[in-house]
Amino acid sequence: MPRPVSFTLGIQKYMKKSLTELAKFSADPVDPDLFLWCQGIYHAAASLSMPVENPAAKPLFTDGDKTYAFSDIPINRGMLAVMKELREPELSEELREPELSEEQRMAISWRLMHFGDIFKHQEKLQAFIKNGDSPGELQVSEALIKACATARIITTKKNVRYDIDDVTRIAQELTDAEEKDESE
Repeated sequence: MPRPVSFTLGIQKYMKKSLTELAKFSADPVDPDLFLWCQGIYHAAASLSMPVENPAAKPLFTDGDKTYAFSDIPINRGMLAVMKELREPELSEELREPELSEEQRMAISWRLMHFGDIFKHQEKLQAFIKNGDSPGELQVSEALIKACATARIITTKKNVRYDIDDVTRIAQELTDAEEKDESE
């Protein structure tokens, strides 16, 4: 049976780069429409509302007599689905350039992996996050998701996180622009 591996460790081994090297790309902004699309894929795969392969069924690598594979957990299902979709040649050219670099894919994945952290700041983001119809369900505005595509990322030796003030500012600018367009 393969040993479980986190997504970050798997990507690190796959790309043969240190986490410090990979973190350099996390701060790169990404296309907001592409990020919105990727977040939808991520959510659908993580929540199993779309068919996905069990990540544990595909070994990543073997090290001596040990075999490693991703665990079957939401973050791994979501990230693997997004990475697979980003590599598909049929992906609409409206959403991305014909060829995304590994660095661009990494920036998208880091932003997606840390997207859930914004919910620790619901009070500050209350204009963009509402309670859903079911208990525990939240509705998140597209403006907030798109803001996370370009907001400043703060990288320290201990963690990577969104600059929540920047996320809030960008989400409000996007909301204001949309409301202005609707009123014209």
